[in-house]
Amino acid sequence: MRKQPLLPLVFFLVSAARLAAQEVAPKAAPYKSYKASLGILANPKVLGVQAEVRFLEHFGGRLVATQVFDYQRQNEFGGGGIGLLTYYIPLKNPRIEPVLGLGGVYSLYHWDLGYRNGTLTDFNVGGGLGVNLRFSNDFRAGLSVLAANGFTADYVSGGDMRTVGRKLLLMPALTLDILL
Repeated sequence: MRKQPLLPLVFFLVSAARLAAQEVAPKAAPYKSYKASLGILANPKVLGVQAEVRFLEHFGGRLVATQVFDYQRQNEFGGGGIGLLTYYIPLKNPRIEPVLGLGGVYSLYHWDLGYRNGTLTDFNVGGGLGVNLRFSNDFRAGLSVLAANGFTADYVSGGDMRTVGRKLLLMPALTLDILL
């Protein structure tokens, strides 16, 4: 299990949010508020698209669709959907946007042994935290860590694959968004 590489990332995100909250307010950047954003989310194993709508000053809703590229067999594939209620932590520095999210996670995994195949699906809870940096009125980049109550699967008698347990799934990602 590779938990150690995620620890520095989580520490960095939490530390950056705390430091940003303690900063003396610089001259306010003339960033206009936005009502929606469209963007991508990626790490070495996952690529996704995301859309967000802000319905209050600090609250919004985010939808993410992902495709996983980490499978050993030729015809296997996986993906997911994430729906989050997001809360943007207000700071004096308008360039930094720390965000927390909580919602639902849909997972899909198609397995294929050549002579037998099938698809597993799952719906569960998830959440995340991240820090976005605004570079202009129209663009931001961020680091996020999404967490989900994921599933483990194994082959059972007869050659079928079934869900056999639960595990914490952590997914760090880089995000790039166009602000609308």
